[in-house]
Amino acid sequence: MRLAFVLPRFAPGVLGGAEYHARQLAGRLIGRGHDVTVLTTCAIDHYTWKNALAPGPDVVDGIPVRRYPVTVIRDRSLVARLQTAIDAGFTIPAAHQEEWVRNTGHSAPLLDAIADTADRVDALVFSPYLFASTVLGARVRPDRSLIQPLLHDEAYARFACVQAALRGAAGLLWISSGEREVAERLIPGLPPGRLVGAGIDLPAAPVDPKVERHRLGLEGTVVSYAGRREGAKNFPLVAEAVTAANLGWGRQVTLAAMGAGPAVLPPQARPFVRDLGRVDDAVKLGVFAGSTAVVNLSVVESFSYVVMEAWSVGTPVIVHADCEVTRRHCRESGGGLWVRDVEEAVEAMLLLGGHPSLRARLGAAGRRHVKRQMSWEATLDRFESAVAELLPPRGLARA
Repeated sequence: MRLAFVLPRFAPGVLGGAEYHARQLAGRLIGRGHDVTVLTTCAIDHYTWKNALAPGPDVVDGIPVRRYPVTVIRDRSLVARLQTAIDAGFTIPAAHQEEWVRNTGHSAPLLDAIADTADRVDALVFSPYLFASTVLGARVRPDRSLIQPLLHDEAYARFACVQAALRGAAGLLWISSGEREVAERLIPGLPPGRLVGAGIDLPAAPVDPKVERHRLGLEGTVVSYAGRREGAKNFPLVAEAVTAANLGWGRQVTLAAMGAGPAVLPPQARPFVRDLGRVDDAVKLGVFAGSTAVVNLSVVESFSYVVMEAWSVGTPVIVHADCEVTRRHCRESGGGLWVRDVEEAVEAMLLLGGHPSLRARLGAAGRRHVKRQMSWEATLDRFESAVAELLPPRGLARA
């Protein structure tokens, strides 16, 4: 197959589940002999959308990339006003929804490149759902466009322009059954879709929890967190639960926090948090293996690599009951617990900390689930079948 992935950002050091998934998927498809190119912008920062990289061809992890400059300068004042209304729960007018999207890295040259590329590939694959590269880009040639939304149950998924882009595509590629359920509940009249999933590599050698705890100096009940330390991911709720366990319940619980950005914590939480900052994958998996549980209380997930990585080393997870995606992962696998508030989160941490056999059973169930369902071989098979079914191969001009 000949494929063009269209992404808002694609560069070394760009963190985020969507970027990680696209890099893994594109690279492994190339390894299977497919012709894959990434079309993207020159931006790195998804808050400013400033052009930080040179336009033109590039290669990232062996993947050919073509970059195009962002041409709509972000109107910070406008976006701030719109975001305040969105965060307050108001539905902003459709015209303002479109303006919000145009301020997420809109690139006129990228749209031209999409038009120029469409007839030379078997499919244009857009991801994730809420940025200009997808919402505006999939309009260019909807008949050649497949969208892998990585959809969240959030205000942006209710934007009229977003829903129109998803309904207008030739097909949709779901990364989890939970994501598909959210989309079907929020958006009527969706086009055909296929559940593709995502891949996880199990560690080549077993990771010994005792060795990792000793190496990292972790004692007692330890819960770990990996990702952006921000309100959108519910990191403050994790820190609050750990603080409550220590001060309210009188039980020693340590939070090992990994990820980008400073971990902004209230003074009372700081003694109970080990801020490890950005770490490589080997260290992250070691921390996960040495933890009583990995905690992801985000309610806006479409897959959650963190959950799957925790299970890959046999560690159970604690997720938020209001996140359909991660709750369904736990229900299908038997690999974790779901909670709704601080009190339930503390109870889950203490339950797993006080019952090692329960922790081991849940972690083993999660690992079996990853091994059965999340191999890259099976994921790539499903992806190839989905593209062939939704956009059957045709004779292409290879100019």
